[in-house]
Amino acid sequence: MKSAVVLILAAALAAASLSVTGDACGGVPSMPIDAACRAASPGPAMYSLCMSILQSLPPGSSDLATYAIGAAGAAALSGDSAADAGRRMLGDGSLPGDLRDACSGCVSDFGNARQAISGVADQLGRCAFAGLRQGFMDALAAVEDCTSKLALAGGESTPLYGMVVGNRDRTVIAFRLATPLMG
Repeated sequence: MKSAVVLILAAALAAASLSVTGDACGGVPSMPIDAACRAASPGPAMYSLCMSILQSLPPGSSDLATYAIGAAGAAALSGDSAADAGRRMLGDGSLPGDLRDACSGCVSDFGNARQAISGVADQLGRCAFAGLRQGFMDALAAVEDCTSKLALAGGESTPLYGMVVGNRDRTVIAFRLATPLMG
């Protein structure tokens, strides 16, 4: 949890520093939050989630790098919550073996997703856009691995499954916000 708070604070500081210094990333498009979310969202539910994430950023931030950093921070925090839920489920002695194995795998998968999304947030904060796509793909692959494990073990009705899907959505929003920066 402490590392999630640190990432969110780092994302907020990066967002604030980008907005204070103006066009810190040179050539990065700026747009209102609603326009960015319309462009990044394939449907109404994702648009609503995007708006919720971006409206929590410090005022005055309007460039895509700042938006993507904020969304990556939201994905990291969501992933940490999902990993914590997986650990709690593992502490429940009543889980059947297949579901226990899936939860254990998910905790590991979210460690991988966390590493990837943290790397993405760091790159965005440094205006280093090369390699972003791979970082996002690594994060999404780890989340999808967890989703598959839970589905195969019959865990689609667990609270963890819903959290995993929510994390995937946050990661997709961050990716779609950053896509124009990837050239």
